[in-house]
Amino acid sequence: MRQATTSLLQPTLGSIETAQKIAQRAAQQVFGYQKFLAQYQVSSEVKFHLRPLTDKAAYLKQFPLQDLVGEDFTETFNIFSSSGSSGRAFYWPQLKASHRASEARLKQLLESVFSVHQRKTLAMVGLALGSWIGGDYFSWLLKSLAINTPYSFAVFSPGNKHDEIIAMLRSASPFVDQFILACCPSAIGHLILRADQAGTPLPLEKMRYLVIGEPFPEVMREDLAMRAKVPPGEVLMLSIYGSADTGVLGVESRASIALRKLAHAEPAIAEELELGPVIPHFFHQADPEAYLETVEGELCITKWQGIPLVRYNLHDSARLYDWPIIASRFSDWARRFPALAPVIQQLRQHTPLPLQGLVAITGRADSCLILCGTNITETMFDEVVRAHDLADILTGFYQARLILENGRQRLGMILEYRPDQRTQTELIEVIYPKLIQALGRVQPEFQEDWVSIYRNWDRNPEQRILKLDLLPWPNLSRDLERKVKQRGIVA
Repeated sequence: MRQATTSLLQPTLGSIETAQKIAQRAAQQVFGYQKFLAQYQVSSEVKFHLRPLTDKAAYLKQFPLQDLVGEDFTETFNIFSSSGSSGRAFYWPQLKASHRASEARLKQLLESVFSVHQRKTLAMVGLALGSWIGGDYFSWLLKSLAINTPYSFAVFSPGNKHDEIIAMLRSASPFVDQFILACCPSAIGHLILRADQAGTPLPLEKMRYLVIGEPFPEVMREDLAMRAKVPPGEVLMLSIYGSADTGVLGVESRASIALRKLAHAEPAIAEELELGPVIPHFFHQADPEAYLETVEGELCITKWQGIPLVRYNLHDSARLYDWPIIASRFSDWARRFPALAPVIQQLRQHTPLPLQGLVAITGRADSCLILCGTNITETMFDEVVRAHDLADILTGFYQARLILENGRQRLGMILEYRPDQRTQTELIEVIYPKLIQALGRVQPEFQEDWVSIYRNWDRNPEQRILKLDLLPWPNLSRDLERKVKQRGIVA
């Protein structure tokens, strides 16, 4: 039983001295930050932990761009935009100094995880292009890498034009050993289904994935690996964590993926890591210049960049760990859980990335629905809709909203389903109990309310707590070719 005195959590990652210098420099050079401190009646020399938090709404949107940049704005080499999912796009100048090491870091990552130096590789950018950081950044960086590599490495950047992606996967397959598709996780299933429906199945055994923008349940990676017949020990899909606001903050590795699998397999390990029912992604800290802290469970960043950030709240639910401390638990876990000993032994052999910090991201802290007092986050919905026992019925795309009918709350869900001979009414009767069970698993409060209250209405579809509407594929999936990334919770 885990004791409170042995908490593995860390409050911060990085150098507090560096963070304090960044804060003082911002107070000297950034007019907007000076005015922000004045609003809170805080001295520019105040200790770091006493400085007020900033975020996009309370800080960035209050000032024009010229009041948010430092004196080194002339060192800007590019300007990225955010996705606009918060209401409107925001623009982020990128300094040359911040990106001089980016190509070398990506090269090391792709060689260590996907062995691109040993396999003829075609990288494909399947992310929305234009000024959005996701597509623009990866297209630029992968091409910069390709032109400087001595081995066979090429790049194709169709953006989120799925027919072009499918056509190139088919055409280039005889000439390459592997594809690395940079995309949002939700695009993968849509591409596979679209190709299958057209009678041109994809070369899944050659496909690997570099994904950003969305969390995904581990079962999705496992199912894809099984379909692709991935050899033991190889990585099929690697997730990268960051934002337009901050750039890349973390990357998965073989080690962090194995840790997530362990937490899935053994609830006692998840408990020791102080995790809830939804197991997050674990990312190795990727930016040595960034100072990370959690404040009331949300990730805050301090970093000098085009728009300097001081205690900037990303509103992502996060936990911070130190990798050596996690690794010190391996022997005890192997002793207590002998069935997991082989996996733990493999984990010991994986070499994590140079930085020792580990960031666990559960999803957006400010993206949830409150159903009769119970918080259900977008990450929980993702886990539920993409559950293993629904994978043969649903595509994983959905829209969730609260509905008020005769003074009573219901949870409305629009679900996209795969081609099926059954009627929608028949499908709903199969899907509904599985959704109830999965929601109860990821949110115990919902399970308690269902046992006490909601199940009394289950026999009447018009009164059930879940109001389900089905749309045939690709009614929701096709939005992938118009939007930067998918959001499951809608207003």
